[in-house]
Amino acid sequence: MSSRFALVPSAALALACALPAHAAGIDFAPTANIQYDVVRFDADDARLRDDDAFRRARLGFKAKAGRWQFVAEHDFADRTPADAYVEFAPAKGHGLRLGQFKQPFSLEDAISDKQAPFLETSLLGTYAISRRLGLEYARTGERAMLNVAAFGQRLDGTMEGRGVTARGAWVVARTAGSLLQVGGSLAADAPDASRASFSASPGTALSPTRIGASGTLAGVDRIDRGAIEALWLHGAASLQAEWGRVHVRRDLRPDFATDAHSVVATWSPTGHARAWKRGVPGSPTGANGAWELAARWSAIDLDDAGIAGGRVRSVGLAASYFPNPHLRIAANVVRTSRAGGADAPLLAALRVQLTY
Repeated sequence: MSSRFALVPSAALALACALPAHAAGIDFAPTANIQYDVVRFDADDARLRDDDAFRRARLGFKAKAGRWQFVAEHDFADRTPADAYVEFAPAKGHGLRLGQFKQPFSLEDAISDKQAPFLETSLLGTYAISRRLGLEYARTGERAMLNVAAFGQRLDGTMEGRGVTARGAWVVARTAGSLLQVGGSLAADAPDASRASFSASPGTALSPTRIGASGTLAGVDRIDRGAIEALWLHGAASLQAEWGRVHVRRDLRPDFATDAHSVVATWSPTGHARAWKRGVPGSPTGANGAWELAARWSAIDLDDAGIAGGRVRSVGLAASYFPNPHLRIAANVVRTSRAGGADAPLLAALRVQLTY
């Protein structure tokens, strides 16, 4: 990342610390998401090595004034800006956002990693657009939510290209302590470099090794993405499922298509229900002393158009303990396998997370 971009969030953080908490009607609040991971592998592949490091070291602040909000964060672990945007609420249930933020595509990616049951996303997370510079309109009602955005590159100059994306969710049934929601996402973008790639992680971002990969797809004209989702919350239990598909349209070469699935079930033995806001579930509410257990199955198919990227499956178990709303201790075990592969690596990971 260029020093020019690196100075933007750093200067903003310094300004936030220097200003009083309530200046000229502006409310300032510091934010943090610090995650330290320890990972251990049981695998024949020597490239899958044990490691420990900061997965996140994200610091920032929020500033609110009336209908306006400004957010600036910098991740010192990735050495890149994270969120950096201004948001305006013209009326109740309406919102406009301009800057860099997580683009609205898929239920799984909409869930903050601070609150997700597992330490990393499932194989479906391969399709996420993630954070880009863009403009978003959000409409939120009691039973329906819609986010539409146009996006470009990242603030650090990477992931160049332009596109549009949208995610909608509808609450089809709701009673005391129970909710059923369905939804879907659509996106299309054109990378400036005319290249794309998709790969399957072994379950941790600390390892660069991939279990399956499409390799670099050249001659890309457009990437179309779609996903459908379902979410059921019932007391201390929840179930979410999602299916996604990506169609890579190429010039003078065969198109490439890939699809992925994910199913996640959670249960809190301490009786804490998952939070829910604007169509997105979170961690258990009333988190003091809360436990959450989770199981997940996911798969991705990266074989198409003569490309043997692999058909990969992943199963995992996870547990999280919340001593208080700011501290989380989480662990998961994930086994990933590739069809026809001789090795099925087992990952065990532990995370200590501090947020505010």
